[in-house]
Amino acid sequence: MGRIGDLSRRDMLKLFGVSVAGSLAGVTYPTQLRAQSSRVTPLGTARNCIVIQNNGAPSPPEFLDFKETKYTANDLDPQVVAGNSDFILSKTLLPRMDVWAPHAAVVRGMKGVALVHFPAQYHVQAGRAFNPALVREIPALGSVIARDLEPQRRESDTFPTYISFDLDIARCPPIGTGMLPPKYAGLDLTTGTILETFGGGGENTDKSEVLSQRYETLGRMLEVSSMGNDALGSKAGEYVASYDSAIQLLMDPRFQQVLDVTDEEKQRYGVDANRARSNFGLGMLLARNVLKADAGSRFLWVCNSTNGGNGQFDNHDVLYDREASLTGGRVSVYQSLPRFDMALASLVEDLIAMPGHEAGKTAFDETLIVVVTEFGRTPDMNPHGGRDHYIETYPMMLLGGGVKGGRVLGKTDETGGKVIDTGWNFREQTMMDHMTSTIHSALGTDYSSVIEDTPSGRAYEYQQTAPLGGPSFIPLSGFEDLFI
Repeated sequence: MGRIGDLSRRDMLKLFGVSVAGSLAGVTYPTQLRAQSSRVTPLGTARNCIVIQNNGAPSPPEFLDFKETKYTANDLDPQVVAGNSDFILSKTLLPRMDVWAPHAAVVRGMKGVALVHFPAQYHVQAGRAFNPALVREIPALGSVIARDLEPQRRESDTFPTYISFDLDIARCPPIGTGMLPPKYAGLDLTTGTILETFGGGGENTDKSEVLSQRYETLGRMLEVSSMGNDALGSKAGEYVASYDSAIQLLMDPRFQQVLDVTDEEKQRYGVDANRARSNFGLGMLLARNVLKADAGSRFLWVCNSTNGGNGQFDNHDVLYDREASLTGGRVSVYQSLPRFDMALASLVEDLIAMPGHEAGKTAFDETLIVVVTEFGRTPDMNPHGGRDHYIETYPMMLLGGGVKGGRVLGKTDETGGKVIDTGWNFREQTMMDHMTSTIHSALGTDYSSVIEDTPSGRAYEYQQTAPLGGPSFIPLSGFEDLFI
């Protein structure tokens, strides 16, 4: 007998002894969308967005809200950025800051919503505070972006709009699409195994042929077999669609090109210096390659997790300990920040050198890079040589995609522990919710949008203004003032 792929449907039915194929029922998802406000006009300054999630919460006094206090190490070499005396970074901890810092804008005085890593990281990923009653229907920010950018996808696009790296080992792993269709789910790639599993360039040609033949065989068998459909119910069609998308991706030669990285590139991004469960440098390098492939992915999420759990920046201790081992999870700022700096500088260099879609623009001009984390750290150091969780104020950063470098939004006191100026036209502190709105706006989508027909019946606002169990009021706004 020939290959199953060569058999007719009649022959397949005879072979497997069945007479009819199982049917797949449809699923209904929310479709009703309206705007909360007619006042919002999206900026539309960026085509792509890369979110960098620094898990564990880097200590602001050594990073994006640099403060010299009695606790500060004496070898950090503070430098003023872009002539702004309120924008200071440590040259010791960020030796390549000259590459990216002049392009960056910082938001200070942000308010956290949780002192525990899981709900705080959820807030980052969902763009809203954790609500147990609605957790199953709330989608990830990346899924919402994927839905909004769906009309712009081209026939040649095989990569999903939303791709993440190493989010699976975060304290809060990928939260999924919630009430949105599975087609908007992000593809999470694990840097610890991705090259070994799928890399190899042209050496994988034979593997691709075998994969294609096996998938064809499976498809022909499913034509005439209803086994399993009853268990899957109305979700069966979604599984089929998911498998089809995965095969499309794996068979696309552009995916192999994404995984084709040189030793020189690995060295520039600090890949070899970061031997752990995940590799931030490799995640950033692959993110660059995904944008370069131009195969449909436009919202990328690089999770700086190292060994998983709370993250390497969870410095309740070893904040200044140069001997702390990477295998132990958290490491000192003398190790964690230079690795971040090396990868970010290399990414910015490469995006500046890469042509954009619009004439005269670079990929950096068209790509918003956002550096986020879950909360801050106490201005005082504890007896163990570290800083504890703190939600009263903490910073985040933006660059590229139309951002005006050298700007600082918000101001803290001499210790970094108290907000003395919110930096905008509201008395309320800025929050991750507003960074979410900024991302929407830069990508050209309306953050005042509302999905009406949710499973719970409670409207899903792209940016909440009066969340249950949260602040009494959150201003409906992004950080538009930071853009050119």
